[in-house]
Amino acid sequence: MNVFRISCHLMTGQLSVRRAFPTVLLDSIEQSIKSSEHRHAGEIVFAVEAALDLASLLKDKPARERAIDVFSMLRVWDTELNNGVLIYLLMADRDVEIIA
Repeated sequence: MNVFRISCHLMTGQLSVRRAFPTVLLDSIEQSIKSSEHRHAGEIVFAVEAALDLASLLKDKPARERAIDVFSMLRVWDTELNNGVLIYLLMADRDVEIIA
């Protein structure tokens, strides 16, 4: 159990996400994704989470494992050509995972 990691997650909330990704920036990311999807066959989803829940932290769940869970929950894989890509950001860990 990593006490430093747990404290980072407990102190990182939705306000951190809103501060780092204001609506204007999220809209810009969405437009960039839509624009890029016209140039390739992949389907991209961008997901940001502030922190993991306490149960996941106590199990020392890595960000990559959570990204795989999100990939499944959002059904990113469920595309016509099975070519979905998830770009997952976990703010508290300062971690980016790309799942395809």
